[in-house]
Amino acid sequence: MTSIIRDNIRNLHWSQWLGLFGLGLLFLALRWNNFNAPLIRDEGECDYAAQLLIRGVAPYQHAFIQKPPGVVYSYALADLLLPRCFWSPRLLAYIFVALATALLGFIARLEFGKGFALPAMWLMTPLILLPGIDQYSCNPEMFMLLPLLATVAVYCYSRQRGNKNKHWLAAGFMAAATIIYKYTAVPILALVFAAWLFEMHRARAGTGALSKALACAMAGGILASILGLGFYAIHGALGSLWECTVVFNRYYLQMSGAFSRAFFWNEIKTFWDTWWILFLVPWAVLLQPSRRILFWLGLFICALVSTSGCSYTQYYILPMPFWALLTVAGIRALAFKIAPKMAWPSSWIVNLVTAIVMLPVLCSDAPWMLLSSEQFSKATIDGPFIEAQLVADKISHLTSPNDFVFVAGSEPEILCCAQRFSPTRFITSYPLMIPGPLALGYQDAAIGDLGKQPPKIIVFVSSGASWIRHANSPPDFFAFLNNFLDQNYKMVGGYVKTSGKNGYWSEPITNEQFKNASLVLFELKH
Repeated sequence: MTSIIRDNIRNLHWSQWLGLFGLGLLFLALRWNNFNAPLIRDEGECDYAAQLLIRGVAPYQHAFIQKPPGVVYSYALADLLLPRCFWSPRLLAYIFVALATALLGFIARLEFGKGFALPAMWLMTPLILLPGIDQYSCNPEMFMLLPLLATVAVYCYSRQRGNKNKHWLAAGFMAAATIIYKYTAVPILALVFAAWLFEMHRARAGTGALSKALACAMAGGILASILGLGFYAIHGALGSLWECTVVFNRYYLQMSGAFSRAFFWNEIKTFWDTWWILFLVPWAVLLQPSRRILFWLGLFICALVSTSGCSYTQYYILPMPFWALLTVAGIRALAFKIAPKMAWPSSWIVNLVTAIVMLPVLCSDAPWMLLSSEQFSKATIDGPFIEAQLVADKISHLTSPNDFVFVAGSEPEILCCAQRFSPTRFITSYPLMIPGPLALGYQDAAIGDLGKQPPKIIVFVSSGASWIRHANSPPDFFAFLNNFLDQNYKMVGGYVKTSGKNGYWSEPITNEQFKNASLVLFELKH
């Protein structure tokens, strides 16, 4: 497969090189002013776990994180390549996305023919960031696109070049790597392998050939699983990993209030308001009906199902590559229908229609591309993330690297920026506050950890979004925290909000300022 890709690159026409150059400029234009935006809490959670991993300490045992280990490995790699550079994971994610975009072009070339790789790549570039560059931050979905599309690319290549066991081995490895990044990809991968097996069956492959193919896929998956989970098995942390990423997430899905049909349809409405043209163009495939389009439609639907109707927009990154392919299929049908009537080469029509589609798609992004980094951050970031860096600097001056710091809330990005560690694995308040049979036990564990190792600094976060308290959340931890702070800590200072996202650091801080503070530091009394 790599030789085919290499030959295609060598045979590129000058106009295609120009298209790639323009694509590179668009890729940079969408990211130049946000790659170094302040960390958000999900990034802080992953980076904190990565810092533990680099030190040979098993996350999940010592950091309660909800995400599977693939993203932790990626953050750790980024931190090793560019130490103490908080935006290094974003640069690595951009590399992953660029490679995934190239793979999507390769898939489009295999599926739709010569001339459709670039349209697919152009479409995917803004779609991955969602309308208005909403998903500039570094999340598991950004990384998992590469192994996911690699799995699909191996399948598409194999069905044209003859099924071979090594293809199934590679696909099984990539599929397992995808799941290690996030479990939500399972429906998509299941459809890919089901379609692959069905096609082999229709081609009259015998039971032995099918069995060998499945065995190779399983072998690849087992190999990837050993590489991805071996560290946790050695450290006896597989139970904690399962608890955080499966057991707790099951309650999180049911009780957090972040998943519903209303949220799903709200996202669909947002896509319609900004990308209405992408809803229309795919229907052009009816001009040239093909059974194959049902497969891509199925993958798109599976990707939509995998969002679970979440209110967090990064969940909607997964459908985007398949939406881009459906749109390319529509562009292809339009071009082949229009070209004979206009006596133009079909490649001209393809490029023209792609340009027409790209214009409204980019409309929501254009205003943000023109902002400075500071302007982009202030306009888009909602939460105590901008002031987190300032507060982290204060913590660095007040503590030594051996001192513990506890963030009362869900802002682990503060710990990352300050390069400090928590005395408890509960670096976010979510497991403490999400109602369910686990919450009270988690609160008791956190209370015990703080009592055994009182941190030098406690950061109190006032944001309700950081705590996500519910009416039936156990009250024990808040009662403990109030008493713990009153008896053992003194208020040092805080970041006081004035209007909107503006504010200032005050040290000391008055009771009146405390009411308007987003982040407040408490120092252990001597």
